[in-house]
Amino acid sequence: MKRVAILSIDGGGIRGIIPGVILRVIEEKIQRKTNNPDSRLVDYIDFVAGTSTGGILGCGMLIPDAENPERPKYTMQQVVNLYLEHGGEIFRKPFGHQLVSIFGVRREKFPNSNLTQILEKEFGDTRLSQLLRPCIFTAYDIENRQATFFKQARACETEAKDFYLKDVAQATAAAPTYFRTAKITSVMGVTYPLIDGGVFANNPAMCAYAEARKCNFGEIVSPSSKDMLMLSLGTGSVDEKIPYEKARNFGMVQWIRPLISIMMSGNSETVSHQLVWLFDAGKNPEGYIRIEPELFNAKPDMDDASQQNLNALREAGLRYVDKNEEKIDHIVSRLVENKST
Repeated sequence: MKRVAILSIDGGGIRGIIPGVILRVIEEKIQRKTNNPDSRLVDYIDFVAGTSTGGILGCGMLIPDAENPERPKYTMQQVVNLYLEHGGEIFRKPFGHQLVSIFGVRREKFPNSNLTQILEKEFGDTRLSQLLRPCIFTAYDIENRQATFFKQARACETEAKDFYLKDVAQATAAAPTYFRTAKITSVMGVTYPLIDGGVFANNPAMCAYAEARKCNFGEIVSPSSKDMLMLSLGTGSVDEKIPYEKARNFGMVQWIRPLISIMMSGNSETVSHQLVWLFDAGKNPEGYIRIEPELFNAKPDMDDASQQNLNALREAGLRYVDKNEEKIDHIVSRLVENKST
């Protein structure tokens, strides 16, 4: 039975390397299974959702090749390389900025100039409407106090909802305390002040489910859970304990960082729990697949882009694949079979 294949990727800063590596392996296994080196993961996916770093990964895999607009510009290896090659630049703290921000107390921890330059270089003037698949990326409008969703389908309908991809990526990744609020402009010239969608949907899988329910995918119209094959990827489970004796006297400043971590992991766990029940109710319990890798030797910090941690994050992704090879092969088989159905 043909199903709508949905890919959802959580937020998590530099930890996006982990799901990126896993998706790279899945793409390479698809190439070997189909005996087609030109196969891309996006060929087997019908809908993509992403928050923050997951949004950047989604944008990277969906951006079309300028010379062949029906094909993706990047392989998943190239998308991961954006992190491995530029992570240190994005999360660099110039000493002058540290002084002005009083080491992140008065202002954002990192200037966003390097991030915007990299997004400009890699995404250029590509628009949301030009992406290869329907998708949804999250952000939050701080002035209107409402969730904001960048939707490829809506962008195709009206320029009022179309944005440059570099701005979409900047907005979804504008994590409070890490980067300044993004101020982006739609193609129609309307300005939006946005922060990272992780503040309300670090795991965007439920957003993907709700949006896909309104879409038509060929013969599958307004699919429900019984019609879906959803692959949801986390960016590494964080199990750092917050000891009561330490936390009981926390004030506002001490709670900021742990609260961000709690909000992210709590949202991801809750959404996953809800989707397990939704797919079970749709009599399709095998249709929802959640991957939440261990960090192993990698740091849980979203901004640790030291070469040692970049290597550790890459290793964490590969170790997950090695320890769960049967599960990964099963995902590959299901994606390939689903496309041929």
